[in-house]
Order: sequence, then C-alpha cells, then structure tokens
Amino acid sequence: MRSSRRSLLGLFVLLALVVVVAIVFGLRPRLARDKALSAASGAAEEKPPVVNVAPVRRSPSSSVLELPGDLQAYLESPIFARADGYMTKRLVDYGDRVHAGQLLAEIETPELDQQLAQARASVAQSHAALQQYQAALVRANANLRLSQVTVARWKRLTEKGVVSKQDGDEKQADFDVRQAEVAAAQANITAGMKAGEASEAGLRRLEELKSFSKVTAPFDGIITLRNMDIGTLVNAGNGGPNREIFRIAQIQRMRIFVNVPQTYAALIRTGQHAELRVQELRGQIFPAIVARTTGSVDANSRTMLAILETPNAKSILLPGMYAQVKFSFPGSKAALLVPGDALLLGREGPRVAVAGPDHVVHMRSIHIVHDYGADLEVDSGVADGDLVVVNPNDHVRENVRVDPRGPAK
Repeated sequence: MRSSRRSLLGLFVLLALVVVVAIVFGLRPRLARDKALSAASGAAEEKPPVVNVAPVRRSPSSSVLELPGDLQAYLESPIFARADGYMTKRLVDYGDRVHAGQLLAEIETPELDQQLAQARASVAQSHAALQQYQAALVRANANLRLSQVTVARWKRLTEKGVVSKQDGDEKQADFDVRQAEVAAAQANITAGMKAGEASEAGLRRLEELKSFSKVTAPFDGIITLRNMDIGTLVNAGNGGPNREIFRIAQIQRMRIFVNVPQTYAALIRTGQHAELRVQELRGQIFPAIVARTTGSVDANSRTMLAILETPNAKSILLPGMYAQVKFSFPGSKAALLVPGDALLLGREGPRVAVAGPDHVVHMRSIHIVHDYGADLEVDSGVADGDLVVVNPNDHVRENVRVDPRGPAK
C-alpha cells in the first residue's frame, strides 16, 4: 500500500518536471522573437523616412498645350421656304456641292398665283381711276377759266349798272365753285396716285414672294440635309411644324471650337498659330489660327472658348469631327518649374519641402507665377537643381532627416 503511494507520487513528480521543461523550451523562442522585433522596431524608428524627390528645373524654350476641339463648318445655314405650295422639282440631294445662286428646288404656288392676278388687276384699276381723275381735272380747269372770264365781264357790267348786283354775285359764286372743283380734282389725282403706289407695292411684294418659289443656294457649299421631296406640302416660315427644306454648309474653310482651361486662358491670343490633328487622318497636320476668343471664362466650366480657323480646300476635314489642337507657347529661361505634387498649402502660404545635400528637409515659401497643373512656374524660394519632396506626408517637417529616392540617385 505504502509502496504504491510512493510510485504514484513519483509519477506525478515526473509529469510536473515534463510540463515545466516543455514550458521553458516553448517560451524561449517566443522571448527571442520578441527581443528581435523590439530591436528591429528601435532600428526602424531611428531610420529616416523614405521620400520621393524631384528636381527643380528651368523652363524649356517653349511649352506645348494640346486640347480637344470640335470641327464645324465656317458657314452653315438652314434653308426654309418663303412661299406656300407644293414642291414640284428637287434638283439636289445629300452631299451635292452647289454654288451661290444655283437652283435647288421649285415650288408650285397656286394660291399665290391667284393673289398675283388680283394684285395686277388692282394696279390696272388704279391706273384707270387715275386717268379719270386727270380728265376730270382738265375739265375742271376749263370750267374754271370760263368762269373766271365770265366773272370779270359781269363785274364790269355791274359797275356800270347794266346788270343787277345779284347777277354779279351769282357769277362770282359760280367761279368759287369752279375753283373748288379744280382743288377736288387735284386731290383725287393725289389720292389716286397714292392708291396706285399702294397697289404696285402690294404687287411687288407678291412678285417677290413668287420669286421664292425658286429655291436657290445662298452661298457655295455642300448639301448636308434634305427633308422634303417632290409633292411635299411646303409652308412658309421657320416656326411651328415648318421644316427646313435643305441645310447647306461651307467647308472650304473650317472653324474649330476649343475650350481653354482657365490656367492657359491668358496665353491664348488672336492671331496665334496652332496645329490641328484628327486621329483618323494619321500623319496629317493642318495649320490653324486663332480667329477670336470670348474674352471671358465660363463660371461653370472655368474655361474660355477659343475659335480657330483652318483652310480645307480639299474638303478632307468634315463638320462634326473630333480633333486635337496643339498650342505652342514661348518659355522663359529665367522661369523655374516645380512639380505640382510638391506643393504644400497652409497658413504660411504656398511652400515646398526641399531635401538638402545632407538629406535634411527645409521648408521654402514660393511665389507661383503660373499654375500649369502638372508643374508650377515660380520665381522665388527655390533654385535650379533643388530636390523637392513629392507628395510629402506628415513625417516631412523642418529639419527632419529623410532618405530621398528618385532622381537624387
């Protein structure tokens, strides 16, 4: 009994020793790893932060700006009917090249023809009435002369007492009536002339409208749209349901509309030359010139509209094409360019972090002349060749030692 107890106690002691040994041997590697990690952490804290740097450089002799543009015809105009009727002839179609004054279509105008016949009859009637008024004036003048001679004769007889004064007054009254008839005849002639002028003006208006039954091209160009065909009812005007008959575009010279960002707006000038490229027309460069600008920046897009022109004698460029316009600007040898990603903004104003030869950071205040987006043109605060920290983080501060990477190598 006593021996079995001793054996059991020895077994427990042996198991305890095994557990203690296992714990000791299991903790030793962990303690070693913790010690190594602590040492590595201390070394990392002592190691300077790695930063990317880029050099300050001089502005090149010229800078290039490439922007998208929309090609449009130099002139483009819809053609509407000026007279009501039915299209009887259509002489052109899509893509036809036409010249100024060329007949494009003819419109039959039966209602207008009736109005013209009525207007011509009114003019003839006015002329006949005017002739009657003129004949009446001749008769009135003849009666006036006779009445004037009669009055003079009766006046002498009355003074001699041959006839009574009553008879003399009657002759004088008849003379006054003849004068009134002459004045009335003259007024009728004036009114007849005015009525004739009005009739003739109405006739000319209708004749001019009739001339619009022949639709002609207003300028040299190409037909880009055709909405109507023979037999279509045509309504005059360009409002409501009325449709344009044709659309004509002049493409011997093209316009390019370019939205220039606010940063470059001050650099675009009238008369400035540029190069035009269309991706589909590989290898071809078209000369363009700035014809005008809006002279203001749109508050929504922060861009200024520039309108360029380019010759297109061979009609290679087409309205609606998407193009790339390249501008070239003269550079200044004294200008310094700093990467835009190096800019720091704060209460101190615009600054950059410069990594010196000893890899110690010094904060420099700069004055920005132009902001080109990717680069900043500055005139103070840095020198040519200085290394500035790109995309600086919170670790980049004054007098902090860093490990510069990039062009510094």
